[in-house]
Amino acid sequence: MKKITLALPILLSLLLLSACAAPTNEERAEAERPDWIDHAQNKYPSEVYLTAVGEASSRTRASKNAIANLVEIFSVRVKAETKTLTEAVKQESVLGVTLESSSTLHRNIETESEQAIQGVEIKESWLSPTGEYYALAVLHRISAAQNLTESIIGLDEQTAELIDYSINVAPNSIVAVNALRTARDIQITRKMADLQLNYMSGSGIPIDVSSEKIEQLIRQQLASLQVSVDSTSSESHAGTVKAGLSRLGVTVVEASPLQISAMMDITKPAYIDAWYWLRGSYELTITENGQAISRKRWSIKVSAKQKELLAPRLQDKVNSRMNEYLQQLISDSPTL
Repeated sequence: MKKITLALPILLSLLLLSACAAPTNEERAEAERPDWIDHAQNKYPSEVYLTAVGEASSRTRASKNAIANLVEIFSVRVKAETKTLTEAVKQESVLGVTLESSSTLHRNIETESEQAIQGVEIKESWLSPTGEYYALAVLHRISAAQNLTESIIGLDEQTAELIDYSINVAPNSIVAVNALRTARDIQITRKMADLQLNYMSGSGIPIDVSSEKIEQLIRQQLASLQVSVDSTSSESHAGTVKAGLSRLGVTVVEASPLQISAMMDITKPAYIDAWYWLRGSYELTITENGQAISRKRWSIKVSAKQKELLAPRLQDKVNSRMNEYLQQLISDSPTL
């Protein structure tokens, strides 16, 4: 009986020591956790590689998340620069960045970013004891720099072709202005690609024809235009169009092969929830020697508590958006 009494404390002590010595699941997971998850630069130096880690419940999703995170790191600065630049163009450019050119611009920049990271690879992956997958996306900076360099050269070639087309080939002045606007937007995309290249390699590629220089060509082209406004348009609409053209730097004359006409198509006022509503569309058409070369239409609507306020509010709305309408008519891709 005494032997059992003596052995019990010893056994309990051994069990306690054993429990203290055995690592927990968390400790085992931490010990097995690869260094690249938190310190990828130890194996893939940041001056040579761009890296990002992704985490998910499957290896495929973790890899996709890693690539998405790398793209985000790669493009976050460029996105900020893009917003700043497009806002500057809106304020400083005679044609600004229209709805069409803005969407094209962002699409082009996204395309260039995708091409730049075509060499991205999933170099490492790991399944944690808790069932989470980790993946490491790696992009060699030299590979990305080569892709960007090729893109920039291609963008410069497109710009040169568009300027030549505008000056020597375009069938009419509106198409010529549109080609210059496209060339300017391409150079904005090129500027973004050059920022990415500078981020990847530490240096960019000198610009032959900047977006600012193309902007000067656009102003010269607009200043050379002489446009008349259709006399059958209402006096208020005609006056608004003439004022808008003058703000663009276009010379307005009594008679010209180039003529702009305005048309408004309005439904009957509707009375809804104690408000009068007026809906319809506003259309501008530009013709050359009697042949329509571009036509744009926009939806418009106004509301008022008093029915008699609808007409003046409608005119105010058209007046406030005339610059935007004319920019799209003259510089966006011609539509009929």
